[in-house]
Amino acid sequence: MRVWGHWEGAGRPARFVRSARGLVGRAEELGALRRMLAQGRLVTVVGGAGIGKSLLAEHAATAVGSSMPDGVVRVRWWDGAPTRRRSVAQTVADALDGETEPAEAGGAAGEAAETGGTERAGVGAAGRPAAPLGVAALVARLRSRRMLVVLDDFDPVRGECVRLVRALLDEAPDVRVLSAGRHPLGLGEEAVLRLGPLGGAASDGGSDAATGVDAPPGAGPAAGPAATLFLERVRAARRGVGHDGPSHGRPGPTPGDRVDELRLADDICRRLEGMPLAIELAAAQAAQYSLPQLARMLEPAQGWLGVADAPLRRHRSLRAAVGAGYALCGAAERTVWARLSVFAGSFDEDAAAYVCSGGGVDAQDVPASLARLVLASVLEPVRDPGGVLAPRYRMPAAVRGFGAERLQSAGETAAAVSRHLYWYGHVASTAHHLWSTGLHERAASLVRDEEPDLRAALTRVPSGADPASATLAVVVDLWFWWAVCGHAEEGRALLSRLLPLARTDTRVCGQALWLAGWLAACADSPEAAELLGQAWRVALLAGDDATVGRVSHVLGALALRDGRTERAIAHLRAAADTIPVHADHGPPAAVSWALLAVAQARVRPADAWRSVRRASAGPQPRHDLWARSMTQYAQAFVDHLRGRRSRAWRRAHKALAGALGVAGAATASEPPVSGDAVAGAVASMTGPPGAALIHQLIADIESGPPPV
Repeated sequence: MRVWGHWEGAGRPARFVRSARGLVGRAEELGALRRMLAQGRLVTVVGGAGIGKSLLAEHAATAVGSSMPDGVVRVRWWDGAPTRRRSVAQTVADALDGETEPAEAGGAAGEAAETGGTERAGVGAAGRPAAPLGVAALVARLRSRRMLVVLDDFDPVRGECVRLVRALLDEAPDVRVLSAGRHPLGLGEEAVLRLGPLGGAASDGGSDAATGVDAPPGAGPAAGPAATLFLERVRAARRGVGHDGPSHGRPGPTPGDRVDELRLADDICRRLEGMPLAIELAAAQAAQYSLPQLARMLEPAQGWLGVADAPLRRHRSLRAAVGAGYALCGAAERTVWARLSVFAGSFDEDAAAYVCSGGGVDAQDVPASLARLVLASVLEPVRDPGGVLAPRYRMPAAVRGFGAERLQSAGETAAAVSRHLYWYGHVASTAHHLWSTGLHERAASLVRDEEPDLRAALTRVPSGADPASATLAVVVDLWFWWAVCGHAEEGRALLSRLLPLARTDTRVCGQALWLAGWLAACADSPEAAELLGQAWRVALLAGDDATVGRVSHVLGALALRDGRTERAIAHLRAAADTIPVHADHGPPAAVSWALLAVAQARVRPADAWRSVRRASAGPQPRHDLWARSMTQYAQAFVDHLRGRRSRAWRRAHKALAGALGVAGAATASEPPVSGDAVAGAVASMTGPPGAALIHQLIADIESGPPPV
């Protein structure tokens, strides 16, 4: 098989010699690429920076080239440096003219090419200056040949490549083209293989995810493709400095050590999102740092990863690899790229348009910039842009880090962060209103979809008291996410960090203090009483009746839990009378009436029945599943104590169904949970003191009438 090559950045044509690097975790993609080359004449491998496009194309060309009588010619234009002004057709011709003899892998000619050779770009095989060659002349030269033309890293000269490839497809019927770049060529006959990251999760025994070979029994978990690549490069880096394997009488690693190493490798690869270049650059650091140190160093940023001796200039650092693509973007795309770096997860067009608009970028132009960034493999589509649902996009971590650096250098970080916070404040407010109107599943689903960016907005350090208050308002809007959906510890941590920074004379501060006190009470924390006292004082000064009433509700629940029934009745009566019917940002008044009925049931049964009727008469139980479930629990509890066993049993099961519905809405995307976990979710649904212990109530009902 004859193989020619030309590296525009290297300054000379040279025969293409197969890389010594192995292809890890790409067997499926390589097979798909070979099938595409067998079925079509134009195939493009597309992907972001450092994803492994060139290496995959190289291996595919090696595999397919043996079936090409006239061999393979590979041309690479770009190595992160400005390309010389030579036409694409002339560059391909120079690669062909660089042949001095058939280039067999491992032959002397291949060795000469690998060490630099003697021929230079623009000089023919006979030493004569090569005349400029146009597309027509190159096509005429290749018309009768059966060969594979590999156009690698064509992005800087994409327009010229499109013209050349179109001419080859029209007039050279036996020439096939394999191209690799960040952007498809856009020709009608083009088959596109979009290359994604390597998988990183380890499997529990079975076959190795990277090689497909069955692991021996007792071998422990098998490494995934990303972890396999990482560990191979780590061992190579350590061998290079003599740090690999046992030495000086020290024993080798135990099976437990290997499991820990695999776990750390998986963690590092997840941080690097499976990008092969980033994985290899990180593995190179293992000669200086331990894997736990490396994992910690990758937490804040990844752009620092680099090596001095990479074969390609743009692969010497992750920042250079990403920056090479940034250099090819237009001014609008660069600005949008930088501003999108404030997003931590996936986002839609509306969010991007709001955050990125201004400062020379119109909101209506942002969707077009998003589309161009997707084509350039800067953004990854999370949903099909042509599908029924609105498209969503995400930015890989390395790309996001580079954009954040550009945003900082432009002095726009504060403005972008502020717009991001405002937008996700709107998202939190929407989720709150969905929950308040009984659409619990939709509210929890919205928060789940936007959770990475909500968390990013809430964990950034506010620049002053007013931004801290705005962030605190987002936390308060998400009260149900913390109190009902199982994220109480995260909510408490956010509140404890933000409350000292925010203004203390606002309604939001009182609501936040109440929420912090409620979450602390749910966790049996001793600071609950102090937080509730502060909340009561701030809410009273702000004229916030709802928060004053909810403080009384939590105090009543605590008193009921501690067996102080009369105090509980007093607090819960005050809460039920104080909380307005349509109050938001917390449990509705119906919940206080229902819990009051539970407190009164044993000592004032007539009052308990009246409280139950007040709870069910309000508007909340009609549309709020949580309030309805709590009211049905109270009805069942009162009926049970009155000896109405059949009615109590039916109402308890209705309450249980509602409680499970709320818990299911809160964990709709979570894996199935055990019965104990469901019971725990039900118990935590209504907060202290555990009036939602419906399973226990059902058991009591089924065991017979209560003691007199």
